[in-house]
Amino acid sequence: MPVYKYKAINESGKSIDGIVDADSPKAAIEKLKHDSIYLSSIEEAGGRKSRGFTLFKRVSNAELAVITRQFSTLISAGLPLDGALSALSEQSEDELVSETLTGVRLRVSGGSSLAQALAEHPDIFSDMYVNIVSAGEASGTLDIVLARLADFLEKQSSLASRVKSALIYPAFMMFVGSGVLFFLMTFVVPKITKIFEESNKALPFITQVLIGFSSFLSAYSLPLIILIGLGAYGLSRYVKTPRGRMRFDRFILRVPTLGRITKLVIISRFARTLATLLSSGIPLLEALEIVESVVGNKVYEMALAKVRDDVREGASFAGPLKESGVFPPLVTRMIAVGEQTGEFEEMLGRIADTYDLEVDTTLSTLTSLLEPVMILALGIVIGFIVFAILLPIFNLTSTIG
Repeated sequence: MPVYKYKAINESGKSIDGIVDADSPKAAIEKLKHDSIYLSSIEEAGGRKSRGFTLFKRVSNAELAVITRQFSTLISAGLPLDGALSALSEQSEDELVSETLTGVRLRVSGGSSLAQALAEHPDIFSDMYVNIVSAGEASGTLDIVLARLADFLEKQSSLASRVKSALIYPAFMMFVGSGVLFFLMTFVVPKITKIFEESNKALPFITQVLIGFSSFLSAYSLPLIILIGLGAYGLSRYVKTPRGRMRFDRFILRVPTLGRITKLVIISRFARTLATLLSSGIPLLEALEIVESVVGNKVYEMALAKVRDDVREGASFAGPLKESGVFPPLVTRMIAVGEQTGEFEEMLGRIADTYDLEVDTTLSTLTSLLEPVMILALGIVIGFIVFAILLPIFNLTSTIG
C-alpha cells in the first residue's frame, strides 16, 4: 500500500503535515477528510516516489551499512520494531532514507512483517537483504542477523571503494592526457604547421604525418565524437540483451589483468554473500539463487545455476563447483574441506578474506605499473609532436646558415 506525505489544515485551523497510507491519493484524501483534516497538498512518499528519486540518488552500501548497524543496536537494546524504525527515520538526514523508513514503519504498524515492508523498496533493500531479515524474524535473532548484514555491507563497500580508488588516478590521467592531446592536435598544431605549408619547402616525413593527422582531426572531430557516442549507445543497448550480456561478460573475463581483477572480485563477492546467507539461516538452494543475482557476471551466474541444479539432485557442493570450470582449484578444495569438516560457512569467509587480500595486492601492482607507463606513453606522444614541429625549423635554420 502506498504512503502519502501531506500538508493540511486541521479543524482548529492549524497547519499540520504528516504521512498517511492508503490505496490511492483519493483514498488518502477521504481518510484524512474523515478525521477532519483538509489537505493543501499531497504526494507519494516512501513508495514509488522513492524509486523515482533513485534515478539520481541511490543509497550506497556504506550508508545502508550504517543504517543496518544502528538498527541492530536499537533492536538489541530492547526497542520494539516501530520505535526503532521511528528513531532511524527521525535521525536520518537523507530525505530518501527518512521517507523510506517512515513507509516501512507504517507498514509494520499496519501488521506487515519487516521483511514484507522492506521488499516494497527494492531500489534500497535487495532480495538478499530482505531474505536475511526474513530469516532473522523467523528465528527470533533479528538483531544478530542485522549485525551480520552490516558486517557484510561494510566489507562489500570497502572492497568496492578500494577498486574505485585504485582506478581513479589512471582514469583521470587518461582523460586529461587525451584532452590535452586533442587540444594540441586540433588547435595548436594546425596554426604552427600552417607556417611550414606556406613556406613551400619539402617537409620531413614525420612532420607530414603530424600535419595529416591534425588536419583529419580538425576536419572530422565532430563526426568522430558523434560516431563514438552512437557506438557507445549501441554497445550499451546490445549489452542489455541476454546474448550481448553473455558475450560482454565473457570478453571482460578474457582481458589481461582486468579479467583477473574481475574474477577475484566475483569470487570474493560469491563467497562472502553465500557465507552471510547461510549463517543467517537461509537454506543452501535458496542462498545460491540469491547469490546468482549478485555476482554481477552472466558467465558465473549460469555456472552457479547449473551448480544449484546439481545440488538439488543430491550432489555435493564442491563437485559441481569444480566441474563448472570458472572457480579456481583453491576455492573448490577449501569448500570441499569445509563440507567434510562441517565448517562450510567459516571456510567461505576465509575464501572471501583471501581473495579480498589478493584484490588489494593485484590493484596495488597494477596502479604502480600503470602510472609510469601512462606517463611514458604521454611523454612519447608529446615528444613526437615537438620533434615533428622542431625538425623543419632546424632544417630551415641549417639552410639559411
